[in-house]
Order: sequence, then structure tokens, then C-alpha cells
Amino acid sequence: MKDDAREWWNAWADAFQANDIDVAVAWGPGAPEGDDLGLLGDVDGTRAIELGCGGGQFGLALAERGADVTGVDISEAQLEYARENATERDADVDFVQTSVTDLDGFDDASFDLAFSAFAFQWIADLDAAFEEAYRVLEPGGRLVYSVDHPFYKTVDPETHEVTGSYFDDEPRRVYSERFDAEMVIYARGIGDTVSRLTDAGFQVEAVREPGYSDPEAYENDFGSFEPEAMAKVPPTVVYAARKPASS
Repeated sequence: MKDDAREWWNAWADAFQANDIDVAVAWGPGAPEGDDLGLLGDVDGTRAIELGCGGGQFGLALAERGADVTGVDISEAQLEYARENATERDADVDFVQTSVTDLDGFDDASFDLAFSAFAFQWIADLDAAFEEAYRVLEPGGRLVYSVDHPFYKTVDPETHEVTGSYFDDEPRRVYSERFDAEMVIYARGIGDTVSRLTDAGFQVEAVREPGYSDPEAYENDFGSFEPEAMAKVPPTVVYAARKPASS
């Protein structure tokens, strides 16, 4: 599964990064760019690891706020963009090619913060990702990450009708002839995700579903995310969890 994800993410790299992604805190559709939703706080001096960093735009934004950032990603093509972006901004950020389910290159309790935006929906073994995040975080450290909302993905973005089951745990597979690769997307319910986080040892502190009831508040540049549908169903969910200070 890791090889499939790497193949897709490598194949999509040029087209994805051609979107001129801003260097900013950006949890996803519905979350105001630059707003950490009160989940990150003051990151100055924080040792932070971005899990599934892509072109590194989120991590670079935190580095400019004073965080000591390391970005990891499974795709060498995406990491090339990340390194170029860091060079352009004269940012001292380390980038490492590895899976978020295998962080063996990092010692236990190496980071104060682990964060990710719209990457965990591609992870087949979510439990392993949580376990590794827990391991590399120091006691009291936080994991904050976002994915597309599992309920939004049951709704047809054009008709707004529910066409899928929220309880269906089969991954969604999308083959692209353009990239000659298959994207595999895993949708986990909120209750299931909270259970997995607590099973890994985390204390869940917040679950946020940012969005607006007015379609005009959305920008219509999110692919399958359509403003009229997003105004009815939250497009993004953000989880914040903490490793107990006594662990």
C-alpha cells in the first residue's frame, strides 16, 4: 500500500504543486487560511514534525513563526518541491523521505508537535501512523491533523444527495489515466478515529469541523469540494490530541 501511495503522490506532484500553494497554515476547505483554529498556539521554539508534508508549505509557515520544523513525506518528487520552496524562502527546514507509519529515523520523544494537513486519508495503516506519532512526541506533546470530512465524502457534490454510506469502510479508488496511477482514499468515521487515537494512548482534546453556511464564503478551487455542498456539509475535520504528560 505504501508503494501505491508513493506512486500516486509522485505522479501527481507537478500538477499538484502547479496550483501555487500558499505558504500558510491551511487545514483545508472551510478553514480560514492562516488561522490555526486555536489548536497550535505559540510555536516559537517548538520542535515540530510535519507528517506528509508534500511541498512543505504548512511547515514553512510554522518555521517562519519560529518553530524548528522537520518535514517527512513518502514522495521524493514532492520533497524536491519542498526543498526548493525552503531554499527560496531561506528557511532552515529538514526534509526526510519516509512513511509516516515508519519513523525509525527519529528517536523517541524527539518532537513537541506533530501536524499534518490532508495527508492521513491516504494512509492504509492509520493505527501505525498514530503509534509512530505517539512515540516520537515527548510527554505532553500534541498531534494535530486534518482530513476531508468523512460525511462530506458520502454526498454527491453536484446533487447534494447522500450517495454513499458513512459506515462503509472500503477505501475509495480513483484511477487517473493522465497520471497512470491509482489514488486510494480511506474515510474513517469520527467516532472510529477518536477510538483509534485513544487506543494509541492519546487524549483527544478537540475535534473541529470548520465551515460556513454561506456558499459565497468558499473559494471554488477545491476540486470535488463545491461551495453549495460545503455550505450544507462540513468539508474538513481537524483533530487535536495530546500525549499524556505522565507517559
